[in-house]
Amino acid sequence: MAICRYRVRFEKRDALRFISHHDLMRVFELALRRSGLKVAFTQGFNPHPRLSFAVALPLGVESLDEIVDIDLEHDGEPLAPEGLVLQLGGQMPPGLRLLAARVATGRPRVAAADYQCELPLEAGDVGPRLAAFLESATHAHSRARGPGRPDRRFDARAFTLGASIKGRTLRMRLRTGGEGGMKPADLLAVLGLDAAGILVTKTRTVLAEELEEQPGAEAPLRSAWEEES
Repeated sequence: MAICRYRVRFEKRDALRFISHHDLMRVFELALRRSGLKVAFTQGFNPHPRLSFAVALPLGVESLDEIVDIDLEHDGEPLAPEGLVLQLGGQMPPGLRLLAARVATGRPRVAAADYQCELPLEAGDVGPRLAAFLESATHAHSRARGPGRPDRRFDARAFTLGASIKGRTLRMRLRTGGEGGMKPADLLAVLGLDAAGILVTKTRTVLAEELEEQPGAEAPLRSAWEEES
């Protein structure tokens, strides 16, 4: 029995932005079971479907572009990616929509993520604070990690690949990867804003190969989005 890996992009929106990463895995497992697809299983005493998410989405953040790898078994020709989207997509609850799929190998290497949010009027003029942050060489930041655990300390500037403000819309590209990542709430805190009550949307998961195909893409992007506007 041969195995084919599919890299699936999907949306996670509305009320489902409040479900945990563990619950999201359960949703996919149940949808795969109902779909009738021949999912490959892990070995051992407690086998489970072979699906792997590229990165965990922060709780409360909705996303227009998440990635999950799904392994399917096949005897003859593997299922076309479009067939997977159609067959599995029909079993998804409201708020989860499969966008596209392709045959893949290995694991996705996530390098960054793009986010955007609408700033409240009471936030005032955030532009000067953002400009000062982007012009700085470093910016020490710490994030609480819960009772009994030390705060995570990191250089917020090094993890911010780009950011811009147009009107009340803040857009940001934040680095992530094997060494950890930065959350939108971290940048909001750096700018003196309370993330509570601010709806953040993840607009794109950026893979390492995409940055490699764009020379200079990891340089500060202070003007990149401004040029688009």
